Amino acid sequence: MTALAPSAYAPGRLARLARTLVDVAIGTLLCTGPVTALIALGWLARRQGHLSRTRFGTAEDAPGWLLGPRDWTQGPTSRLARALGGLAANIRLGLTALAALLTWTLPFTLLWLGAWWAGWENSFNKCYEQAFVGPAVFLLGGLVAALILPALPMMLAHLATEDRLSAAFELRRLRSVVAQAGWRIPGLMLLTALFALPFAAARGLLTTATDWAPWIEDLSPDALAALQDQITLGLAALTFLATWCLRSLAARLYATAAPRAAGLKPGLWDGTLAAEAAVPTRPRSRILTALWYGLAMAISLALSFLILSGQFLDHAWWRWLFHPALTLPWAG
Repeated sequence: MTALAPSAYAPGRLARLARTLVDVAIGTLLCTGPVTALIALGWLARRQGHLSRTRFGTAEDAPGWLLGPRDWTQGPTSRLARALGGLAANIRLGLTALAALLTWTLPFTLLWLGAWWAGWENSFNKCYEQAFVGPAVFLLGGLVAALILPALPMMLAHLATEDRLSAAFELRRLRSVVAQAGWRIPGLMLLTALFALPFAAARGLLTTATDWAPWIEDLSPDALAALQDQITLGLAALTFLATWCLRSLAARLYATAAPRAAGLKPGLWDGTLAAEAAVPTRPRSRILTALWYGLAMAISLALSFLILSGQFLDHAWWRWLFHPALTLPWAG
């Protein structure tokens, strides 16, 4: 029996590995376009909520791309829900998560977009006496972003766990979760900035491609289109994997901080969360919380300038609003 034990577990590991590879392949393909990236966003949010609720002791089926939860009834409605229930849930939660993310991020991304337009117009019209407008508006947007971005991962984790849009705006609960997370908030913000770095670098490489790879100019239109598709696919894979990693870490962080957070009644969760929430915990020092959040704000401000540098290399306006490391996992 001892000799057979390792082989008994091998199929389970192989099945999990195969499923992970399939998930990565599907997610990569979906992240190549803005509409299909919404499905990937919903699946990632469902997976994030699944991770949190599992740690709270609530067992449930892992989210699927197409199939819904198994229902043994024989009605045609249940069969349709089984066939397309997962896809419908991904679209629904994708729209919910995107609405919440845009609500939280538009206050500073619109300022960034306006600063870019103001700077471009001033440069084009030679209005040098008004040159301060663009940088000033961008800096204002950067300060607003520094206030919002550190709380964004916990907001999305709370929304995914509760599975309702209103959860994204429960500021008292979110503030308490962020306070309990402590040093992990700037750590997660630093990881977000590191994951955003390859996208800015990729834009620079694409913009200067003919300088370091002159052979590209000799490609036929079909060969050039094939190369562009390969680059898009590679960036989509990076986008999906980066978002998967960030959302998984945020889910675990949320599951650790939420039971100790004030104002988080068990509600949805019974079992583990209810037991842990009943245990009195030592309150976090406000000064220490402010210091950790201040560090996260400094990292967020650096991320703002990283996004700005990427936009100088590639001027697509929609990337101000849909950065892959912050909102929609789209490699466009």
